Amino acid sequence: MQISFSHDMLAITIEDDAKTFYHIQNIIEKNFSKRIGRKNKTIVFKQENENVQRRYFLKLISKIYKRKNEIPDKNIAKQIKTSIDKSIKITHLKSNQLQQQLKIIMKIEDNYAINFNLGSKNSILVSYLRNYFKDHLVKYKLKTDTVVIYPVSEITSKLLEKLLTRKEIIGCYVDFVYDIDEFLTYQNILTKKMERKRKYNALFSLLEEYYEVLECKAEDSFDTIRKNYLKLVKQYHPDTISYTDPSLASHYSNKFQTIQNAYEMIKIHYEHEKTA
Repeated sequence: MQISFSHDMLAITIEDDAKTFYHIQNIIEKNFSKRIGRKNKTIVFKQENENVQRRYFLKLISKIYKRKNEIPDKNIAKQIKTSIDKSIKITHLKSNQLQQQLKIIMKIEDNYAINFNLGSKNSILVSYLRNYFKDHLVKYKLKTDTVVIYPVSEITSKLLEKLLTRKEIIGCYVDFVYDIDEFLTYQNILTKKMERKRKYNALFSLLEEYYEVLECKAEDSFDTIRKNYLKLVKQYHPDTISYTDPSLASHYSNKFQTIQNAYEMIKIHYEHEKTA
C-alpha cells in the first residue's frame, strides 16, 4: 500500500490486493454519501455530518497501511488519521495493468540544492517527495513544476541515492534523468561540506563563551570581532578607572584579561581557517 498527500487529498494505492480494495470500497459505499468511482478507483469527498465515520475510516486505513508495509512510516500512519478535511482517493492497481510513466529530470544547483523537474503538475508526486525528504526544506516552484530539496546532512545523499534507483513511485513507472558524474561529484562535495559544518559546530561550542565575552556572534566577520574587541579593551582598560575609582581597578583588570584571552582564542581560530 502506497500513501501520498497533497494539500486537499489523501491518495491510497493498493497493489495486487483486490480483497482489501473491495473491502474498503464496501465500507465507503455503506458510510459515505458523497463519492464517485469506478471499478478500480473511488474518491470520497468530505461531508460535515460524516466526520465521525471519517475518523473511524481513517483509523482503519492507518491500521491497514501499517499491516501491509514491512517498515511503515509512523509519521505517515499518524498523518492518515489527521486527514479528516481531505478528499480520499483509493486506487486498485494490478501488476499487469499499464502504469503511467513519469520522466523526472534531476539537476544540482550550485553544488548544493537538488532540483527535480517533474515535467507537469503532479501534486501527489510533490507530496510524496515532501514526505520522502521529510526532515528537509522542500520548495515547490509552481511555474516551472520543479521541486527543490535543500540538504541537511549525509542522510540527504543516502536518501537521494536510494530514490534514484527506484523504478516505481505512487503506482507509476519512473525514469530519473540525471548526469551520473555530476551526482557522484555532488555526493563527494556534500560529504566534505557536512564534515566542515560538523567541525565548525563543534568548534563553536568550544568558542561560544569567547564570542559572548566579545559581544559577537559566530557568523560575524573577523573585522567586526576586532572592532568589538578594541571597543571593549578601551572601555575596560585598568588605566581608565584606576585614578577615578581605585575600588573598581581589580574588576576592570580581570575583565580586561578575560577580553584579551577571548580575542586571542578566536583569533587563533580565524588564522587556522585561513591556512586550512
